[in-house]
Amino acid sequence: MGNASTCCSHPIVQNKDTLIPLQKNMLVNEDCDVHEWEADDFVKIGLQSHPVKEHKLFDQPSVIRRMESVEAPKLGQRLDAFPEIENQIVRTVLNQLPPLIILQDMERGEENPPIKFDNDFIYHGEWKDSQKHGYGKLLWPDGSYYEGGFVNNETSGFGRLIHSFGDYYEGSWKHDQANGFGKYHRYRNQATYEGNWVNDKQQGQGKETWQDGSSYEGEYLNGKKQGRGMFKWGNGNMYLGDFKNNKMDGHGVYYWKSGKVYDGEWKENRMDGEGSFNWPDGRKYKGGYKNDLKEGYGVFEWSDGRYYKGEWKQGKQHGKGVLRMDQSKEITAEWVNGKMLTDKQIEQQATGS
Repeated sequence: MGNASTCCSHPIVQNKDTLIPLQKNMLVNEDCDVHEWEADDFVKIGLQSHPVKEHKLFDQPSVIRRMESVEAPKLGQRLDAFPEIENQIVRTVLNQLPPLIILQDMERGEENPPIKFDNDFIYHGEWKDSQKHGYGKLLWPDGSYYEGGFVNNETSGFGRLIHSFGDYYEGSWKHDQANGFGKYHRYRNQATYEGNWVNDKQQGQGKETWQDGSSYEGEYLNGKKQGRGMFKWGNGNMYLGDFKNNKMDGHGVYYWKSGKVYDGEWKENRMDGEGSFNWPDGRKYKGGYKNDLKEGYGVFEWSDGRYYKGEWKQGKQHGKGVLRMDQSKEITAEWVNGKMLTDKQIEQQATGS
């Protein structure tokens, strides 16, 4: 990038016509160009390389609900002991976890020997009135494994489900679904969600973390980030503000690790609406944005007092604007695609229209 002091040493500008050749020199020196920051940063806020993470933690029906319910212990084959888990992934995950603690307030039933049913579904635990009730263990043919509470044949209370592919959920259950506070851990990428659940979906307050150091903490609705939240990227950037349908949408502040800050409106992960952008060297812009680019009326100021006030389109000065290059002179001019028009060019435009 160029040296800002070079631009600041330009002579006093007297009128638009004398400004045009001077403007060509300015464009070579990007530190003095009004839209220099777009050439340098082109503010896409790193969303392509560091996307806001979208994880549908229960993107399939809960494993608990995949099998038909077991009506009574007499319908299956009694076993001498609960079998060893043959699924190696499930065994690995289970060996890494501490033993499940049975809560004292769990409603208990009468324990029976393990039972294997015609669909190769195995249950070992407590029963009440021919229904699974109390503490028990379930093992599916694919190796999925549940341990915890049951009420009237449904998982309820506190329990842990390990899927055959290694993901596990540990927390509160109701009616065979995750309901209440719980933690979901992904086996392949070590991502986690810890927070509130409603009918197998994240809802309420929660926190997600990823292996690269990224994290989100905030509100969820129907399984998606929605409401106020804070997203931190592994590269040090951070967004604090509104989310909608897993995207930055509404009002929010984005902080770059380098010190740049955007505070304003967002729409589907892009700056859109009124906002302000500040740079560590003192430059700042306040005005309209559309699709991550300056649009409408806005004011760009340099740290030494120079400024441009006027209209913008697709990130460039476009329309009427006022440029001040020193403390004593302002130039009011017409702009097209970032370039100032001379009186002659304006006259030619009017004649040709």
